[in-house]
Amino acid sequence: MRRILTFGGFGGLICGIDFGIIAVAVPYIRSLHLYSDAKIGWIVGGVLFGGILASACGGFLCDRLGRRSVIRLAAACFLSSIPIICLSGVSFPVIMGGRILQGLSCGFLQVSMPMYLSEVLPPERRGKGTAVFQLFLGIGLVLAALAGVVLAKLLGAADADGVSATAKSLAWRLNFWWTLLPALGLAVSSLLVPESTVVEKSACSPTSTRNAGSLFQRRYVIPFLLALAVLTLNKLIGFGCIVPYAVVLFQKAGLSGALGNCGDLAFKVVNLVVTVFVVGLVDKKGRTFLLRIGTAGLSASLAVIGILFFAFERGWLNPSLGAGCVTLAAFLSLVFFYSFGPGVCVWLVLSELMPTRIRANGMSIALFSNQFVAWGLASVFLPLANAWGFGLLFLVFAFFGALYFLTVLFIPETKGMTLEEIETLFEKKVKHA
Repeated sequence: MRRILTFGGFGGLICGIDFGIIAVAVPYIRSLHLYSDAKIGWIVGGVLFGGILASACGGFLCDRLGRRSVIRLAAACFLSSIPIICLSGVSFPVIMGGRILQGLSCGFLQVSMPMYLSEVLPPERRGKGTAVFQLFLGIGLVLAALAGVVLAKLLGAADADGVSATAKSLAWRLNFWWTLLPALGLAVSSLLVPESTVVEKSACSPTSTRNAGSLFQRRYVIPFLLALAVLTLNKLIGFGCIVPYAVVLFQKAGLSGALGNCGDLAFKVVNLVVTVFVVGLVDKKGRTFLLRIGTAGLSASLAVIGILFFAFERGWLNPSLGAGCVTLAAFLSLVFFYSFGPGVCVWLVLSELMPTRIRANGMSIALFSNQFVAWGLASVFLPLANAWGFGLLFLVFAFFGALYFLTVLFIPETKGMTLEEIETLFEKKVKHA
């Protein structure tokens, strides 16, 4: 059990680092004027584009090769991406290639790791065990932010006076090099855990392929559509855009220099602390309880952030240390509620809602939608903010947050239930419809 949880932890760690390290690198890259804002948006979105490619084929590969083999492939993709990015010079196509490899790694992990954990862990530990993936994703975000604070101390902040171009170039590359260590941890731990029993049973059954379920069967439509809606809305709220641009957003609100990096660190520490707390609640209070509180709170927080940036952009409020701290508090409220509900529960709900026979393909399609939306938003975030303003953009995110809350009202509670019992629950609903 301990080896399985460690394995899941390394998977979450890689995903967190994947999302978090670019937030530290972007301010240095922008200050060096290496690329336009549009190209920087593509570099940020490269991970998400790779995730789209991975999710398109991840379910098929999980069924063909096994969950564990796909996770090993994810580790190989990440390990190869780092030297490509760091040795790219200023070549935009090369650094994009490295970022897409990182996205492939993260996408494969998001398809395979929650599925693997939900299948190998017993029902009474499935909630807490699967939440380990999100817990270590939060730890990865914190480690990435800590790296930013350390680099700002050692080499100077990206927007500080007197910091040389050489120091800035070294800073963003060092930000990537250290991530080789957790990727090696994932690769090594993958050698010490068993394959999913679902895969083993399928391999022993000559009729498993012929009996595979169709997503369009009535008994599968409701859980599939619910999972699809939850995972898509989880990105439409814009949280994935905030993580890579957190330092930029805090600096715009008045937290200049290293204070922007400290704000980024505080944002990710709150995410981690709340996740640690909620891991112990998910099997006690239930998934839907946490999701409803989380989605309601994040919608309100996004609305407040939108109003604050609207005030900055209209000249009603000037960026300053005080205004920056108020804005940071709103962002900390956002990350609190996100971590309290969607952050911990979304992958668990996804893996539980999908019936066994469509789990790999269903999760792959839902994750494809999730990654496609995330990639699109991250790629156009800065251009849209320049055209609309951050205020209007965050108000749109708040609208999708409200839709998210309404959607989770239709999700049944699944705590303590086996995967087979959850599947039967939906079959009974279809029969009575």
